[in-house]
Amino acid sequence: MRAVSISLLLPSLAVAASNASVGVMGTTGYPPCDALISAGLGDRVLLATSDAYETRVQSYWHANGRIHPYCFVEPYSAEEVSTAVKALASAGQGAGDWHIAVRSGGHHLPATNNIVDGVTIDLGMMNSSRYIADKGIAQVGPGAKWKNVYANLLKNGNVTVTGGRDGDVGVGGFLLGGGNSYYSGRNGFGSNAVVGYEVVLANGTIVEATVDQYPDLWKSLKGGLLNYGIVTRFDLQTMPAVDLAYGLNVLTYNYSSQVSDALVDFTNNMEQRPDDHMFILYTDETSSGDGSMMILPIYVNTKGDLNTTSFDEITKIPSVVSSWERMSLAAAANASQVAGGTKNVQRTLTLYNDAAILREATRLHTQLVATLDEKVGSENYSTQVVFQPLPAYLSTLGLRNGTMSNVLGLERIGSNAILWTAAVAITNGDDGALAVAGTELSALLTQLEKFTSPDGKPSTAEWVYSNYADMSQDPLTSYGPENVAFMKEMAAKYDPEGFWQKRVPGGFKLSRV
Repeated sequence: MRAVSISLLLPSLAVAASNASVGVMGTTGYPPCDALISAGLGDRVLLATSDAYETRVQSYWHANGRIHPYCFVEPYSAEEVSTAVKALASAGQGAGDWHIAVRSGGHHLPATNNIVDGVTIDLGMMNSSRYIADKGIAQVGPGAKWKNVYANLLKNGNVTVTGGRDGDVGVGGFLLGGGNSYYSGRNGFGSNAVVGYEVVLANGTIVEATVDQYPDLWKSLKGGLLNYGIVTRFDLQTMPAVDLAYGLNVLTYNYSSQVSDALVDFTNNMEQRPDDHMFILYTDETSSGDGSMMILPIYVNTKGDLNTTSFDEITKIPSVVSSWERMSLAAAANASQVAGGTKNVQRTLTLYNDAAILREATRLHTQLVATLDEKVGSENYSTQVVFQPLPAYLSTLGLRNGTMSNVLGLERIGSNAILWTAAVAITNGDDGALAVAGTELSALLTQLEKFTSPDGKPSTAEWVYSNYADMSQDPLTSYGPENVAFMKEMAAKYDPEGFWQKRVPGGFKLSRV
């Protein structure tokens, strides 16, 4: 049995971006970059000749997202974002086929947050977080990473927020897509905890969207992605910081059936134990060893209770390695980082909470590995498949005064479910191998969707989680016709010219639904 890959368990070493910008003056030959300079943002513009330009390119988590725009613009404030948006909007209608991308943390899938023919608005310098004690909120910039948010709030207020589990994930994309967290069992998705958004609209206007002012925009941003404007600050409800009880086991693959049973049972009982959280990672690190496959249950009690019995069905399974200890959320976020730098493809589905369905998903993963061994070479890739509980009651945590306060449409699932995500990482950087992996992963998806459990139950619900979805998938439609109609109405209201639909093509767009 080979050792567990360190990349799964330890933080990656991040390359720190330089805070120093070299002012760009004069004409670059790129109309949008010139427009930014003319608007007074020359010291925020990074051309390919700038020292910091390649550092920003290489800081994207996915290697296939490390593409090269005409220039980056790095605003430091909402006012500078407004200036950039107005300058780019007035620089032309894209007749020369240049467009705009927006990046917060740089962890999302390629084609969502960077662009070759155009400008990337990089929010990485808007990364502050501060605790407003008299309001019980944290004000967090979209470019902040969760590991830094947790550490800062712990140090300066002994509070925390409902945010990401992987510390390297950025705030902006996570919250605009919903955001699954250790606290989802009690608070629902992270977007539920957003009490206010500072937003730059397409015309450059800066607005504050809350339940009391611009409430329709406030609701639309809870799952609505980059369809209304650029969020330049999130105001988040805080809660007292309590050390987590954090556990991780490493199991051999022959226990997969017992793991499926344990996960189904845990999901069915989550409502009675909302402070407990668990997900299961299946991994095949074929490029690093003998090709054996492993199962890694990760389980957390958010109250720090080391005596909880919620995980007994998992912990009684014999393990190769196990740990169970208290640690801060900041420490857990650091420990849970997955190293980037590979070219990746991934897909996601919502499976019904049925052990037979989970076993079929596991069987198909094994089949995928055998296929990729043959077509790509076992030394050139690795796979990860994640199963996360998605109990039906989570949808009710988005209710406010009896009305749904988000547009996610979780209530459409209708029963307990499992959020399933499968990814293939190409470790040798070969684009041909990446294409093969994407094709085989899509085939697996189709097989899993067609599977019917022995009692005749379909395997998948219609709901698709946008934060894990591939661009070939359609999460916005899965929110349901009522939510789609509402979102389109809001997009027309706040962006009547369709700037975010036409000029900012990355990600999932309402105009394509």
